Amino acid sequence: MTDFFDIKDREFQENPHPTYKRLITECPVHHSDKYGFFSVSRYQDVKEILRNTALWSSKFGPGTAYADPNAPNALVNVDPPEHDFQLRLVNKAFTKQTIAALEPDIAGFVTKLVDDLKPRGRGDLMRDFAMHIPLFVIARMLGVNPDDGLMFRGWVEELTLGVFGDADPAVIQRVQGEFGAYFINEVQKRQTVLDAGGTLEDDLITRLLTAEVDGKRLEPARVLGFISFLLIAGSGTTTMLVCNTIHHLLENPDQMAKVLANPDLIPAAAEESMRFTAPVHGLFRTNNEDVTLHGVHIPKDSKVMCMFAAANLDESQFSEPDRFNVERDPSELRKQLGFGWGTHICTGAPLARMEARIALHEILTRLPNLRADGPAVQTAPSVLYGFDHLPVAWDVE
Repeated sequence: MTDFFDIKDREFQENPHPTYKRLITECPVHHSDKYGFFSVSRYQDVKEILRNTALWSSKFGPGTAYADPNAPNALVNVDPPEHDFQLRLVNKAFTKQTIAALEPDIAGFVTKLVDDLKPRGRGDLMRDFAMHIPLFVIARMLGVNPDDGLMFRGWVEELTLGVFGDADPAVIQRVQGEFGAYFINEVQKRQTVLDAGGTLEDDLITRLLTAEVDGKRLEPARVLGFISFLLIAGSGTTTMLVCNTIHHLLENPDQMAKVLANPDLIPAAAEESMRFTAPVHGLFRTNNEDVTLHGVHIPKDSKVMCMFAAANLDESQFSEPDRFNVERDPSELRKQLGFGWGTHICTGAPLARMEARIALHEILTRLPNLRADGPAVQTAPSVLYGFDHLPVAWDVE
């Protein structure tokens, strides 16, 4: 069979649905001759890989490159029982109460962004609005200067490219050095105070340094790993969720009308957007032994992409999966795999949902007659679906 799936192909990036459907129906286990990895696309197969961590390891990292399993990795790069231990520690610092306490600050920040946008009548929804929200939230959680958010964004863009083999290695080395220097300083400042018996503000870095399970704490190197993971996983994907949802509503005026008539549908619209075009096409696992799946031999230690976004279009699970429907049955929406599933399900999913709900409510209820104002520009990292630019216009009252 012709190697019809090229994750870096521009046509696929702009309209992945036809390829997803072909993978599901014709080639549920695909091998890329060009890049060397395998892809699994059917819903039940993806869930089984995510479930079976003994066979399908995360120790070599979630991207195309083989990460060093002996490095001080965090969460997404480790297997149980180390993953379970780290998750228990992180959950002590990342509680429901912590997330809920952020809502007033997030709402105030988003309101200010829309206040500044509204009189202009047009703007780039990504660059002028969505990209700023998770960076503010992450800076606020970490207890660092919120004005450094744009610097973080530059790091995130390059590090995301690096995870999936899309970046210049020299640039990645420079960015890793800048990121490391900044956050090593933040960790060391807090550790010095803690070692001296002092008290600190209750921020996420402090919580990660002080959280304890069975008498054990995260080493500072793993705290840095978690911060890196938080920045990469928690910023770009959230902005894409917001912009993808707006994009789908603009392309489906009947669905936009339903949401405007009933803003209570906004959380469902965001969840349906996550199902319809997940911001992450998929993440990788590596098999600890030879596997044969749907007649395809997958040699031990292969990189295998669990295609969340394709699985979300599997007709065995979703009715009319190619239709964007903000009134989709909640029992179907709960099945969507855009945040992953199982042991490695996204820790920050509740926070991402909250950010998206607040952002979408402000945009949709305060910018009348929202409409496209030029072509959207796809994002560069090949593993992501979303936009670097989403120009829109609205009526100025």
